[in-house]
Amino acid sequence: MSIIENQIHNLATIMKSKELQEYSQKTIFDLMVAVVMKDNVAAIEAADNIKNLIFHTPTILFWDKMQRYLRGTFYDYADQVKLAEKFHDDDEKYEKFVKRQMHLINEIDDDRKVDYFATLTRSFLLTSLERELFFKLAKYINLCTSEELYFLQGIPFNYGSQNNPMISSLHQYGLFSQEENESGNVEYKLSDFAIALKQNSLNFDEGLSNGLRLSNYNQLAPISIAEPATWEEFEDAFNNNDVTISAGNSSDAI
Repeated sequence: MSIIENQIHNLATIMKSKELQEYSQKTIFDLMVAVVMKDNVAAIEAADNIKNLIFHTPTILFWDKMQRYLRGTFYDYADQVKLAEKFHDDDEKYEKFVKRQMHLINEIDDDRKVDYFATLTRSFLLTSLERELFFKLAKYINLCTSEELYFLQGIPFNYGSQNNPMISSLHQYGLFSQEENESGNVEYKLSDFAIALKQNSLNFDEGLSNGLRLSNYNQLAPISIAEPATWEEFEDAFNNNDVTISAGNSSDAI
């Protein structure tokens, strides 16, 4: 087993043990010792300076986020049991899940996002949120800026708006969809992906007050995507309309 695989195994084991609360409530150093250094004596002894290993800035930033994530996800040992039960005692699948968690946490660039991710994981362990949608929503947390997520958190589920820079940015992520209102104008509404993100992460602690929880892909309405024009449609439009080619002060109609 490689050093990295060993660390993943150690973290997965601790996340299922009663000692997790002890490690997550103490210093970052305690958690690092429990995960990084356990059974890695040879690797540590090979380091020129143990302080360089422990206090290397990217390492400290990662474990600071990991500790914050663990504190926000697991309130007690019963929560840890609920998460482990999702994998039906399949240790290999559980360790793969923990490895993906580590990758996602490593990409997070803001403490508020860590909190959103921890809440999303609580939704995963407490509700019927499926693994595939869980990871998709986790990607949205990393993809959006902290300001965009804060905006989404603050708006109601029935929010509607005209286009603006914030809406256009979130629309390109698939978090807003275009709908025609009663006046025939285009209005931007939260997509089902955005509703699922709010229900299972951003607004999870507020409870479910707007109907059924979106917890799997089969419940999500696809986002309308404009289909490209076919060559026949283009040719028909070309033949049935006057096309003016302008050069300088002269023009010729075809």
